[in-house]
Amino acid sequence: MTEKVKLYTAAFLAALGVFAYFLIPLHYGAYYPALALAAGLLVALAVFASSVSARGLVAFFHESYGELLKVVWPSRHEVLRSTAVVLGLIVVIALFLWVVDMALLAIVRLALGGV
Repeated sequence: MTEKVKLYTAAFLAALGVFAYFLIPLHYGAYYPALALAAGLLVALAVFASSVSARGLVAFFHESYGELLKVVWPSRHEVLRSTAVVLGLIVVIALFLWVVDMALLAIVRLALGGV
């Protein structure tokens, strides 16, 4: 099969499993809709796994994991210090905006002839 046919078939089988889950009446039992969903998704996954896109996706995740291992994570002390700085700046900016809001309110009240 060509690549596009595999991908469309996988998408169709996944959708068919979801439709079967909702279309099978519950009076047959609660397991049949779940089995239909699982079967549709498993067959779709098997079809997708045989495609070139799946191999590319696996390679992407493998390379991403390799890059993730290279990341230097900050220490607990650095995270706490950065968090404190961010929270402090939030408080300072909130106070500044409150002062500006009160000043603009006073200007508008004065312009409108209020007290």
